[in-house]
Amino acid sequence: MNGPSVIYCSARKKWVDKTPEEEVRQEIIRHLHIVGGFPLHLMTCEYPVRYLGTNWRADLVVHDRNGKPLLIAEFKAPGIPVGEKTVEQLRKYNAQILAPCLLVSNGIRTYFWKFDRDKGTYKQLAEIPSFDELQ
Repeated sequence: MNGPSVIYCSARKKWVDKTPEEEVRQEIIRHLHIVGGFPLHLMTCEYPVRYLGTNWRADLVVHDRNGKPLLIAEFKAPGIPVGEKTVEQLRKYNAQILAPCLLVSNGIRTYFWKFDRDKGTYKQLAEIPSFDELQ
């Protein structure tokens, strides 16, 4: 089962097709878990989102300890630039999910935003805070 065409997803606890985008997702999941202390059991891959009557799937949603969405992430393959189109896709999903943290990555560049309640806008951060810092 463990061949060059599959990769293990520690959040889903199963083997999935190995694509460049999936490799980025798994890299970020490992980073969030190992470096940031994000619990794997609070991560959901391919999270269903309904936006303007259309069904979509967010690449990753991390919930807080109360089960509310904490972070929504969108991943692209390393050859795909992370630009305004990717950020807009994330914003569309988050219009339904309402997570206070946003993340986009293509494995080369990773961007993270946290909602600033005082200003009512998302503020870009230089680093991804730990899970405990976001609680």
